[in-house]
Amino acid sequence: MGTQPSTINRRSFITGMLATGVALSTGALVGCGGEPRNAQDSASNPSAPTSKDWTSPPSPVENGEIAETVEADIVIIGAGTSGIPAALTAVEGGAKTVLLEKGDTYFAAPNWFAGIGSRYQNELGLTFDRSEIVNDLMWYASHRADQRLINLWYDNSGEAIDWYGDELEESGSLEFAVETDSKNTGGKHASPPVAHVPVEKPYKEMQPNKMGTRLTHPVLLDKAVALGLDLRYKTPAVQLVKEDDRVAGVIAKNEAGEYVRFLASKGVVLASGGYSGNRYLMEKLNPDQSQNLTNNPQDNGGDGFKMGVWAGGDYGRCAWVMSSDRSTEGGGWTPGSQPWLRVNKFGERFCNEDAPYDFGANAGAMNPGNDWWNIFDSKYWDAMTKYHTTICSRMVPAPGAVCTTLVPTDADSFFEMHIAPQLESGNMVQADTLDELATKMQEKSPDITVESLAKTLERYNELCDKGVDDDFGKIGFRMVGVTEPPYYAMHMITGETGLAALDGLRVNTNLEVVDAQGNAIRGLYAVGNDQGGFYGMSYPWYYGGLHAGKNLTFARLAVKHALRS
Repeated sequence: MGTQPSTINRRSFITGMLATGVALSTGALVGCGGEPRNAQDSASNPSAPTSKDWTSPPSPVENGEIAETVEADIVIIGAGTSGIPAALTAVEGGAKTVLLEKGDTYFAAPNWFAGIGSRYQNELGLTFDRSEIVNDLMWYASHRADQRLINLWYDNSGEAIDWYGDELEESGSLEFAVETDSKNTGGKHASPPVAHVPVEKPYKEMQPNKMGTRLTHPVLLDKAVALGLDLRYKTPAVQLVKEDDRVAGVIAKNEAGEYVRFLASKGVVLASGGYSGNRYLMEKLNPDQSQNLTNNPQDNGGDGFKMGVWAGGDYGRCAWVMSSDRSTEGGGWTPGSQPWLRVNKFGERFCNEDAPYDFGANAGAMNPGNDWWNIFDSKYWDAMTKYHTTICSRMVPAPGAVCTTLVPTDADSFFEMHIAPQLESGNMVQADTLDELATKMQEKSPDITVESLAKTLERYNELCDKGVDDDFGKIGFRMVGVTEPPYYAMHMITGETGLAALDGLRVNTNLEVVDAQGNAIRGLYAVGNDQGGFYGMSYPWYYGGLHAGKNLTFARLAVKHALRS
């Protein structure tokens, strides 16, 4: 649990980062969106403790240090999955808008956007039960989420998807495809068909497609700039400006190192990516999840989040991150989420392998050593075909599946893409006999014995032949034996292969940042990873694109409210 912020003195200038600036990106799912662009050099984003508590704001920039003042209606901090739609929404609404970006380009990672009631779903005859989905998400959060925010996404996401789709179709080169393969996967965690995937025209079913925000961000930004958006790269925000009881703007540093004050008559929108890339903040606020940071961009340094706290914003309630069962030493392995046989450091099976990604990671974290092995044999392609997993863990094309250019199309391409590199790295071992496999696994897990692994495999194969998992309850059609050499074992660890800490600034249903008493801080909005309250101690991965869809929806709602204020 994150600690609550200390009382903060009000000033006419609410300070943000001094020289480090504001993080670049809004939240995105690496698993569903590939790899993020290169992070900023860590020297520009220090995470070491400072001489005072992080909740204490630094000294304000003085008026005499301001080289220029720019007047605007709305200022948005961070050009990513939230900030870019927010900017286009604002300029389409007639607002004079500034978009500040710390880096030299935008941040793009996610591929999928979850929404309910879009015209795309309506055309396919897809229907949803509001109570069922909202309560499912609350259940997944252990009811440690603000249900009003989940309601807000459910009720408004269809409109946001339709708007985004209009922008794609206007470009002439892009369109949305809807994930329908996800609706009947079997097992407890069947995925509803909520994912909308921006793809390059023409969409090719069951074939590799170019997709995602790498394609859509330039389209939205080009239109926004044509409509008058003032887009400034290499311009980190450093302080919020406050007049009386309202946030009235932000001070940033331009490329020349000069301070520029951007006044925002309607509001400032924090869309800067959260704090998951800041090890110091992770250790302070999220200690249970800070030990295995494997794929968090260092530019998600918590800068906007801290500015919101320094302005009096509340945060926390439930510190957690998007964890998954794909982490390895030195990176991630996408097929790690397949329900392969999993064994611990003693060669013993320890869980039902057919669980959502974060649950699989949690099970692995319970092991001594915080690691496990995925074991499979030469029938890996046949096994994955039977598994028929969906969303980010999909490895085999299927009708209704929107496949990226990174999805293998046969056993050979899977081997080249996912097995050969891991054999070379040493994370995976291959053997012609189970005895040899156990011996090779001992290099990383010396407690595994030939006898213990043989006993586990004998029992597991017996249950697979039976088609009933009497030991851990894995669904029958995903019980696939390990019987035909060569055999493979992939070493996994618990780590965060997502991009988001889930406990950002608390907001109301207008997306205004609120203080510890629940009062809105006027003129200040938080979206993307800077905003919290939507999740509990897990991220519901089986709702494909939920995070990006929530971020898109809330970005539009925040700007619409600011325009009305």
